[in-house]
Amino acid sequence: MSPLPDLVASEITDLTTFFISTGNVAAAWRAYSLARQHSRAVPDVIQAEIDRFAAGLADVAAQAMRAGVDAAHPIIFRAEELGAIWRGDGKADPIGALQRDWRNLSIGAAVARQIENGKKVGAAIEGVAESLPHLNSETVRKAWQKFQRNG
Repeated sequence: MSPLPDLVASEITDLTTFFISTGNVAAAWRAYSLARQHSRAVPDVIQAEIDRFAAGLADVAAQAMRAGVDAAHPIIFRAEELGAIWRGDGKADPIGALQRDWRNLSIGAAVARQIENGKKVGAAIEGVAESLPHLNSETVRKAWQKFQRNG
């Protein structure tokens, strides 16, 4: 019997690769969380993103500490500021982007598997569209094209 695949390590690797290629911070946080939950090593690039975010929060904490007892000028940390630190690279919605990009990656990989199993591209696209609810062949074709461009 062959050993079972390490699905946690595989997902951490996939999310790390995805973060590197897209800059999507939500993927980095998911990879970090999985690594910590399952006592796995945190990839360096993921740790660097976590450190970047922590440094942004620490800067605000340092401002609050330097303000001392100045009640007239309190440091107020607003949701917009937290969002700016979270996004880092300016993307407006990392979670929504992760959902769209990850979906396209999954669809593209499904088409690639069908092609590897001998189907022509058009038939593979139709097969994936028929196998997944709420998808049509045009959506699958676009996801396949993105997959081919971005790997």
